[in-house]
Amino acid sequence: MANEHSYFVRPVSGVWHVTWNDAPDLIGSYSCQAEAQAIAEMMARHMRVQGKTAKVEVFEPEQRRATWGRSIVNHVAA
Repeated sequence: MANEHSYFVRPVSGVWHVTWNDAPDLIGSYSCQAEAQAIAEMMARHMRVQGKTAKVEVFEPEQRRATWGRSIVNHVAA
């Protein structure tokens, strides 16, 4: 068993997939990047506790925006 683990977070058809070491097996599919990344980070932490190396790679990270500006514009327009 490999001592190095890589977890990949990728957008696929409107959802975020988490995979491991480029294996074809899907760990999970999540509706938002933050949730998928949190799962990948949790699994990487678990491997590190066991003395193995682990990293998380996020492909095409979402740009985070403040939501308060959007809600103010919506209220003014209404």
